[in-house]
Amino acid sequence: MSEKTATGEAMSFFHMDGFVPSFRQASRFAGDKGHVGTMLDVVDARLATPPKHLNGYDPSNPTPWDQYFTTMSAEYVGMSKGGIKILLVAHGVGPMATERGVVDAYKWQTSDKTRGREGGRITIDEFHKLESGHYGPVEVVELETYLRRYQYPFLSILSAVEAFVDPVLRARLGPRASEYLTEHARLAIEFYKKHHAYDPSSGPMNPYIIQPGDASCSYVYQEVEEGFAFAHLLSIGAISQVQGNDYGRLPTWSCDIGPHGWGDGTRMFGVREGDAGEIRKGPDARKLLLKHWRELMEPTGLDQAPGGLMVLMQLPDETWFTQVPKKGARADTYEPEFLVKSMQQVGEAVRFYTDSNYPVPIFRYDRKEVEAVLPKSANAYALVGEPDFTNGVGSRETCLVQGYRVEVDPTHRPIKEKVLENDYDRMMQLLNVE
Repeated sequence: MSEKTATGEAMSFFHMDGFVPSFRQASRFAGDKGHVGTMLDVVDARLATPPKHLNGYDPSNPTPWDQYFTTMSAEYVGMSKGGIKILLVAHGVGPMATERGVVDAYKWQTSDKTRGREGGRITIDEFHKLESGHYGPVEVVELETYLRRYQYPFLSILSAVEAFVDPVLRARLGPRASEYLTEHARLAIEFYKKHHAYDPSSGPMNPYIIQPGDASCSYVYQEVEEGFAFAHLLSIGAISQVQGNDYGRLPTWSCDIGPHGWGDGTRMFGVREGDAGEIRKGPDARKLLLKHWRELMEPTGLDQAPGGLMVLMQLPDETWFTQVPKKGARADTYEPEFLVKSMQQVGEAVRFYTDSNYPVPIFRYDRKEVEAVLPKSANAYALVGEPDFTNGVGSRETCLVQGYRVEVDPTHRPIKEKVLENDYDRMMQLLNVE
């Protein structure tokens, strides 16, 4: 374990709308003397904060090993001034070291109306400035040599021995790569001893621990366009357990580290003055809304609820609300709207069927399909139990539904989750009272 002392406070911020709002909230937390976290900060945090549980974790209070992070470390691939393909890694410096720089790089994809482009780009001139050290120190890897080392580059989870000598992986992890890999391997072995009865007398263990990932535009199969270089932020995954014949008898205790796709989930983190230690989990708008709904009620200007069959939901404190209505055949919103003042069961639970299912593990249905089986006196309903397929995957889905007659208070409702998600001050206020 490293002796480096963590002195800064850090907090992560996830936002459904991706990089820009996540970055801005992390930057707001960091303040003028702090910064938005790089891969070097993730390494510092994982070395400073061991996992609480090797076989699972408490999602309400995860350690840095238990979450994925998108960082302000960036990776670039292009042709060097000498005419060879190289990979550069820059931690917190370079053309993607600012919000504007990141957005501009990914405009290669986001501004393409044909939706045929993937990933980020910078100009080859900017790439050569990076290569020359204009922005600061960068790690350089000869990519063609690297690609020849593996039969399936960027697809394999590497063992500890392989990881220690992998140049791309070491560039992505930075100067403390050896410390990180040593600790990661130690924890993997401890996991095997504790949960899989690993016998040390059978010989030294070389656990599979980490996968260097490829970009969505693929360093392996796609040549960068003339005059440009690939450009992406770097992300690192949470620890997971992958079982497979390629990894021996035991599951891996591993994570991935690689280029961030613009459409990927984005969790940035802010670091206040000092080195990152524990990265606290930041505000979750949905959970805050469900827990603090009383403080978040606002007038609606209504004296009666809109007509139509209402969908019910029960909050963690067992209070009943109607849900914000959905449109068409899709999943329920599970966003509270009107407080239920009284409710009476109407009839028994009945089964309905839907033809609206898709090949994804989300239950979609149309309210008309429910309305067709409920008593006419019911003005609200709640799903009962879990949905199921009538004849295996791909067949019609079905679920039980219970009808109710309810009275609601239409004069107030909680603010929208989307509004709260974008109100940094209110979320932090609610988070700090817990």
